[in-house]
Amino acid sequence: MNLTGFLKLPEQTTKDQHGTIASLPCKNNLTPNIPLMQTLNPTHSPSIESTVWEETHGQTETGTSLLSEPMITLTEIALQKIVEMKERLEVPVKGLRVTAFPRSPLRADYLLRFVPAEEPDSTTDSIHTFNGINIYIDSDSAPFLEGATLDFVFSLVKSEFKVDAPLRKLDTPEGHIATRIQQVLDEEINPSLATHGGGSKLIDFKEGIVFLELTGGCQGCSMAGATMKDGIETSLRQSIPEVQEVRDITKHANGKNPFF
Repeated sequence: MNLTGFLKLPEQTTKDQHGTIASLPCKNNLTPNIPLMQTLNPTHSPSIESTVWEETHGQTETGTSLLSEPMITLTEIALQKIVEMKERLEVPVKGLRVTAFPRSPLRADYLLRFVPAEEPDSTTDSIHTFNGINIYIDSDSAPFLEGATLDFVFSLVKSEFKVDAPLRKLDTPEGHIATRIQQVLDEEINPSLATHGGGSKLIDFKEGIVFLELTGGCQGCSMAGATMKDGIETSLRQSIPEVQEVRDITKHANGKNPFF
């Protein structure tokens, strides 16, 4: 079975240096995890344009979650790649599981894995069907996947799946402020950063402090400190009085293409 570039056989999952979920090899596991690229702000996603497949019908075979609208959508190319990978597996599978690993109450990293046919159903799962492909989402992951899109992104280095999920909406005072912060990032700050190939992602907001991660050309850029304090923090504090400070939690050493 040659799935080079698509699958890694996991022994366990861990977070790599970019904060994304990685897989460790294990020859005995025949239903491997699927590597994901680091997720970016979906409003300014670099992914290719592709048709989005709405789920053909929502169902909850187990559990009690019944959604009037799709929790997650798949692009046409993502659905095609899932089908191709499923056909290459040596064991029968009944679908694909998408699991969220929270980084904060607002953001999560994600892991994809095929579900073996013999794996017992969980009473906490919701099951969404796209052209015959079942997508399993557990109740803990569901809040982080509302409105998410699963895509397959091509690049010169490697091609991989990506989950683009909007900021989780929390019905709390800080949750409402976080929504306003995200709006300022989307409408004012990220369009400006995008001219340099960069962007910013809200990771958390608590006690007046905004925790941001810089992406693209801003990650590892020598001007990142000035961008964060003189640009982003100033804009956010002017627009949202509740913001007292902005902290950069970016792993700049991992920047692959800094602007400066």
